Amino acid sequence: MNSMLKMLPTMIRLSGDNEDVREQAAFAAWRSTAGEQLAQVCEPFRLYRKNLIVATASQMWKAELERMSGRIIFRLNSLLGAPLVTFIEFRIDPGHVARARASAPPPVEFRHTAELKEELTPAAERIRDESLRETFLRAAARCLERSVHEGHEGCEGKA
Repeated sequence: MNSMLKMLPTMIRLSGDNEDVREQAAFAAWRSTAGEQLAQVCEPFRLYRKNLIVATASQMWKAELERMSGRIIFRLNSLLGAPLVTFIEFRIDPGHVARARASAPPPVEFRHTAELKEELTPAAERIRDESLRETFLRAAARCLERSVHEGHEGCEGKA
């Protein structure tokens, strides 16, 4: 995930400074900057010109994020490689935050064998990015379970 974040400035430049690409890049930078705890209580909504609109779950979080906005803007623009965000507007919209959380993939369920979890968890714990870790676990679990049920020896070329 970190290598993808490092590519954001290049992707923006190659897009011809496309508005949708800038917005999605800003959202990716926001999620990386916000981290796991803040991701539970806020969600980027829109990038309009250089104003990032972020939905928050409550007035308390809105006030806290407003206090941190200067540091957040600095981090965002550092990841984006340019001053694409000059202001963050925080709006109280618990519905938007809840919908974003609801669309997140459910936790990985290991079925059939306890060995799958024992085998995969140590490797997955080395992946810092939660989203990437979940994707890895899902792909590996599906592949291993398919191998167990179909009598295949491994997952080479299937993941």
